[in-house]
Amino acid sequence: MRLGDFVQQLGGSLLPAVTGSGPEIAGVRLDSRRVAAGDLFCALPGTRTDGAEFARDALRRGAAAILAPRPLELPAASVQWVHPEARAVVGRVAARLFGHPGRELFTVGITGTNGKTTTAHLAGQMLQHAGRKPAVLGTAGNRLADGRVLPATHTTPDACALQELLMRHVEMGGDAVAMETSSHALDQDRTAGLEFDVAVFTNLTRDHLDYHADLDAYSAAKERLFRQIKRGGAAVVNADDPVSERMARVARESGARVFTYSTRSRGDLCASHVQTGLRGTQLFLHGMGISRTRAWLPLAGRYNVENALAAFASVLLSGASPSKALEGLATVRSAPGRLEPVPNDRGIAVLVDYAHSEAALENVCRVVRASLEREPAREFVTLGAPAAGAHAEAARSGRLIVVFGCGGDRDTGKRAPMGRVVNELADVAIVTSDNPRSEDPARILAEIELGMQPARAERITLPDRRDAIARALALAEPGDAVLIAGKGHETTQTIGSHVYDFDDRKVAAECLR
Repeated sequence: MRLGDFVQQLGGSLLPAVTGSGPEIAGVRLDSRRVAAGDLFCALPGTRTDGAEFARDALRRGAAAILAPRPLELPAASVQWVHPEARAVVGRVAARLFGHPGRELFTVGITGTNGKTTTAHLAGQMLQHAGRKPAVLGTAGNRLADGRVLPATHTTPDACALQELLMRHVEMGGDAVAMETSSHALDQDRTAGLEFDVAVFTNLTRDHLDYHADLDAYSAAKERLFRQIKRGGAAVVNADDPVSERMARVARESGARVFTYSTRSRGDLCASHVQTGLRGTQLFLHGMGISRTRAWLPLAGRYNVENALAAFASVLLSGASPSKALEGLATVRSAPGRLEPVPNDRGIAVLVDYAHSEAALENVCRVVRASLEREPAREFVTLGAPAAGAHAEAARSGRLIVVFGCGGDRDTGKRAPMGRVVNELADVAIVTSDNPRSEDPARILAEIELGMQPARAERITLPDRRDAIARALALAEPGDAVLIAGKGHETTQTIGSHVYDFDDRKVAAECLR
């Protein structure tokens, strides 16, 4: 397709005036290092660097034209497409170049502070059980129709990478996608050019205020998903979250149907009589065509019931039968690094979780503590402990040992609140490094500890994360639970400018051996 055709359809102006339809556009790139002959290079301003700095490099590599929100000082012969909404234009150009793959798919977009990854994975598994061939895109990786999982550099890929992933998925026979849509991605128009059959809102709590000015701006970014719903599409929102009505209003203004879900029996799809433990959750489901029906969810925690309801509603909206959706619900697995057990023969529960905000950390701590207070020995049998013997017979109520930290170069305001949560809910709190990045690890730890006064839990501070995990496991006795929080599925740790191999699950397994 020629550049002039894009300009005619999407607006903006060409500099200098181009005769005819302008150059043929072979591809679209945001990274000048990936530019090939005939590509359109999109020189967009970023939070740390401006793509305009790399426009000349892109031209040297063969870029046919430069897209930017303002005119750039470039060689006279250079073709520039100037568009005030250049960021949104990128996705629309990419969608057209890759053949609008989203139109061939049943698309589910999920936004919210917590639960995006799990909801996407649950929806993907249930869609597959219902006969679909879904992709699952998000923080823990991008899984396409052929089953391979491609590593994810961002929760939501950039606009060019996203459209290319969807095209590859369609070419493999894919017919659905469940994807996380982060507030950063929505604010940066990474999903422009894609419309959703279902847009899901899970919840909103404090996070990412290093990027968004305040909670209102954070919420406004998430609203944008509900303006991208296809004609005849639907919104699925958590009725138990106070921000849900804001999302529902935007969805209705966009002409979408709105379905609510609730664990308090006030939504279109409800869960009641919820009984949860580390082995899973029993509940009753009703609504959206389902009479009061007993269901089994192989995941722990009321927050995972909420995630499952969001996924379940999305799958019903795909046209799946309630019976197929219920069958799928009973067989789901959690996403990587979400209350993921590390098997052992010591009679302790070792759990790795991605919780890295106050609300997420509180949720997961409460789930594990509740299991300790209820039936510790029975719970741990299914997490790798022996089914019989002294460990399984332990009757004492075990301790909760939590290893956690906070990331550097991120919202500093959540550090003390996260410390407060662990101080209140853990028996032993081991404060350590997460991804310090360019910050001084000692400063991060001190800011966490501000929220841990007066001390309730026994507190240990160990900046080295491997040392912290080793100490937690050395302290644990049969019947105890060790929760390693913050990094979940991540396989690296960033300290200064260095990225080291580090996987909490592997480190814990090594320490246990």
